[in-house]
Amino acid sequence: MRNPICISTGCLYNVIDDMNDRIEELSKFSPMGIELLFSHLNHLLSFNISKKNLEYLKDLKFNSIHAPWKEITYGENKTTKEAFKKISFLYKQIKAGNVVFHTSHIKDYSLILNSNFVSSIENSDWRNPGHNIEDIKSILDKYEKLKFTFDFAHAITVSATDIPNYISQFKDRLAEIHISMYDKVSQEHSFLHEYNSKEIKGLLQYLKNTSVPLILECFIPGPEEIKLIKKEIEYLEKI
Repeated sequence: MRNPICISTGCLYNVIDDMNDRIEELSKFSPMGIELLFSHLNHLLSFNISKKNLEYLKDLKFNSIHAPWKEITYGENKTTKEAFKKISFLYKQIKAGNVVFHTSHIKDYSLILNSNFVSSIENSDWRNPGHNIEDIKSILDKYEKLKFTFDFAHAITVSATDIPNYISQFKDRLAEIHISMYDKVSQEHSFLHEYNSKEIKGLLQYLKNTSVPLILECFIPGPEEIKLIKKEIEYLEKI
């Protein structure tokens, strides 16, 4: 694949607590960008990027931010305004190109649409609202300013046959692609190379029709598995 390959800090949430330490660890794999993922609002509000990491991120091709989705509902409320103030500041700091939101946690799109950063919605997995193509289309048709973050693993949990349709329907609105495999047993995002098959390779071919960044979202269960990020990048580069 020729798409820029980036990595989410969420890959390391189980093994490294500090966000700055996560960025430093991921930099060892020479990604073309980093997605800063914040699950809770307090993680976002308390984060202060180190000078070293700031200089590093500013030189990358594509950085992004995954907005908090736990214990928060976006709308005309104080919590949303606090989140957006910090997101806007961080977005400018790291020269980000996108902020990802979960549709199930958006009550009112007004503040998102009037923000000073590029925003996108993400398709959900089979357990949550917003997991069908029709759900995404209805939102994107209504709010033309919004972009789309395609989650490959989430789509597979609903129907693998949806993947080419997602790409063909929303190619012009794509901001980035979250790439991994979803394990319904562990309920975690896993490495794609561990599920390598003719079918998976065939589905990944559709992503080559885009030029948007691929964001690795592989769950790392322990320190000894961190090295598998390199194998995942090599796997994708050969597709």
